[in-house]
Amino acid sequence: MTKHSAWRISLAHKIAPAFIANPEVEACFVFGSAALGISDQYSDLELGFIWSQLPSVEELRATAQRVGVKGWELEPYGEAKQAWLEQFYLYDMKVEAGHWARNTMDSIVTDVVEHYDVSQNGLLFEKQASAFNLQRAIVLYGEDLIKHWQDRLYPYPEELAVAMVQKHLKFRPFDGQHILTNRLEIPMLYENNCAITRWLLNILFALNRVYHPGFKWTRYFVEEMSIKPPEFFARLECVFQSDAASGTAELRRLVEETFDLVDQCLPQVDLKQQRARFNQLYPRWELPVDR
Repeated sequence: MTKHSAWRISLAHKIAPAFIANPEVEACFVFGSAALGISDQYSDLELGFIWSQLPSVEELRATAQRVGVKGWELEPYGEAKQAWLEQFYLYDMKVEAGHWARNTMDSIVTDVVEHYDVSQNGLLFEKQASAFNLQRAIVLYGEDLIKHWQDRLYPYPEELAVAMVQKHLKFRPFDGQHILTNRLEIPMLYENNCAITRWLLNILFALNRVYHPGFKWTRYFVEEMSIKPPEFFARLECVFQSDAASGTAELRRLVEETFDLVDQCLPQVDLKQQRARFNQLYPRWELPVDR
């Protein structure tokens, strides 16, 4: 655990009592980089609170005023989601506090482990991220409730792995990347490289039976993976940092090796059509030969 993580966790123990004094709060936990033990000097502190009933904006504002926080803001996360995300500064540290009703978090866990939820909001798999955060939480209060959800989340469902892989087997003919490389269409080439890399990571999280935590701290998560192409992250760096032709060739190899891993780990997923599409060539029109 980094010193930055340890300091943030000690700070969480100072902050939490002001919130758990409310009888409606059933659990409190640290999540994010501090809970993973990898915080650095840029990291904020992420706290999660589980309520018997979701508090109103006024209740959250009143608590913030009572505690004496600075720069309090409430993200427009929405009552429709039965969750709030507030930000504030306390002890000169930026804190992001997520608030969920117990029934809401219970529904999230059910959607992930029973309905194999692969929905996204932008790039974030919100429900799976919540599941991941529960699994890795440092619990400050409400151990029994968090443990109940952790037990439900283990093991990672095989059906969820299949759903995640099938959702992201949408690779277009890679010949398009070669065309962009030959034309030196650098912005479009690297935009596509980012999309392909995200699909690879989504598949690898599934193969490693990890609820999708998001795309921060990619190096850390890749290092944790036991199922991946050899030297995966170092080769990703080459994709984005070497010359365009070398990067394109490396990315193709990474995709093909990931397909092989899917065949090995999830043989029930049929890759025949995906491989055929990936290897498809676009037509070329040569100039006629003058005679």
